Amino acid sequence: MKTLINYCKRFLKNRGRVEKVDAPCTSAESVCKAETTSEQFDDDKYEKLVEQIATLVKRYDAMADNLSDENMKNLLTDMSSHLVNTLILSGCDPIADDEFYETSRHVPVPFAIVKDGTPIQSFVRIGVTMGNKVIIPAIVKI
Repeated sequence: MKTLINYCKRFLKNRGRVEKVDAPCTSAESVCKAETTSEQFDDDKYEKLVEQIATLVKRYDAMADNLSDENMKNLLTDMSSHLVNTLILSGCDPIADDEFYETSRHVPVPFAIVKDGTPIQSFVRIGVTMGNKVIIPAIVKI
């Protein structure tokens, strides 16, 4: 966590010019730039990689929720969005055009208890599925 915070501070200080940091949780920039397809991995390894990236997105989201510094929140949110886009570019399917809320596919913002079938106003961040499995739920406004 401390390494990630230092990375984020350097990122903001350098206005996006990323320095090399020796920590696995800060390698999002290189993951985002990688051009990968599911054919490069066997199915089991690909699924594990997708699950690890999804875990990283959830970790960044949780960290952003606990920060008071808006710049840091924005950076973590951007990193999460880049990872979501990377998953979609690598063969996962987006959750981006649903018209109605489903608990299994969406998370409302601000958080509230929402009945399935409620109309979605807009998407804050698209979600990701792999086959029939929701990997990262979409964040939506109701």
